[in-house]
Amino acid sequence: MVDMPTTRFCSCFSTLLLPAAALVAFACGPAGGDAASDASGQGGSDGGGVTADARVVSDAASCGAQTEEIPLVELGDPPDLLIVLDKSGSMSTPIDLLDFFGPTRWDVMKDALANIANSYDMNIRFGLTAFPTDNDICGVTSGADVAVNIGNATAISSWMGNHSPDGNTPAHLSLQNASSIYAGLPVNSAGQYVLFATDGEPNCGGNPAVPDTGSGTETVAAVQALNAQGIGTFVLGFGNVFGFAGVLNDAAQAGGHPQPNGPPYYYPADDAASLQAALMAIAGGIVVPTCSFTVTETPPDPDLVTVTIEGTPIPRDPGHNNGWDYHPDANTITFFGAACDAVQEGQTSVSFVFGCPGPVVD
Repeated sequence: MVDMPTTRFCSCFSTLLLPAAALVAFACGPAGGDAASDASGQGGSDGGGVTADARVVSDAASCGAQTEEIPLVELGDPPDLLIVLDKSGSMSTPIDLLDFFGPTRWDVMKDALANIANSYDMNIRFGLTAFPTDNDICGVTSGADVAVNIGNATAISSWMGNHSPDGNTPAHLSLQNASSIYAGLPVNSAGQYVLFATDGEPNCGGNPAVPDTGSGTETVAAVQALNAQGIGTFVLGFGNVFGFAGVLNDAAQAGGHPQPNGPPYYYPADDAASLQAALMAIAGGIVVPTCSFTVTETPPDPDLVTVTIEGTPIPRDPGHNNGWDYHPDANTITFFGAACDAVQEGQTSVSFVFGCPGPVVD
């Protein structure tokens, strides 16, 4: 089971981030009383094909009386995402070169990874391996700095808070280490991925590695080897990467997950906002939404729930053909038919209003 994060907007409204950029909102007060009163009984005519004959149950007196926040848990298997992170000396450079005393690239990356790990803490099995090893210009220690597992947000934030940038950029050695880490893990049918995040040109070529020796070819080869192993790689270029964009583009294509609509085929980020957007796109893209969700708290009255998709009321359908239903024994909400398709498309606004009755399929 995968906990879906909630973010409080006000005293009785919260949002749920679905994978692939979908947005689910939970409103525990009334939406002006309109969710029920505006329903036509047909489930709406413009909801991605989600229509059904339905009746509207009217109970205006109780609508909005329930104010509990009721988050959901997605019933899906979390994929593995191992972050292969550049902590070379250039990551100590200010993100804004005109603000010498401003936050460094490492500071911004630390905050962004903390945000993404917290947002998907129970949706993705995160792990972390950083390069180079502390006080070793081109060294990479075997194994993960944070082992791949569910609920790793705190561990990742703590590790980054206790380490600082130094050394060169032995990217290929760290990617080879990622291959070894995954070789020691069970195959995950939900997917296994690497997020290769770097701000500098690979420069620890040779065997043994020689500092300040280009190693772009070896880096792309290491990504190709991961792909052959069944491990997809997302490439993120952070900061000014123009001098080695070709290496990142080649690595992104070799990894099997280039940025859509590229070039560039890597995910570019040069400030906090673009970094956060890139990480959200990557993380959201590997978690496929299911149509069943566990309600972590029992609704005060399951018969007083209005569900809408893109503002169109969706009927509760006990026949499980087209709509949604609540299963009290398992305490789950499940979408069916076109409603399920709409949720899985990943670009849908869905709302659950507790305390306000919605349409029901007879």
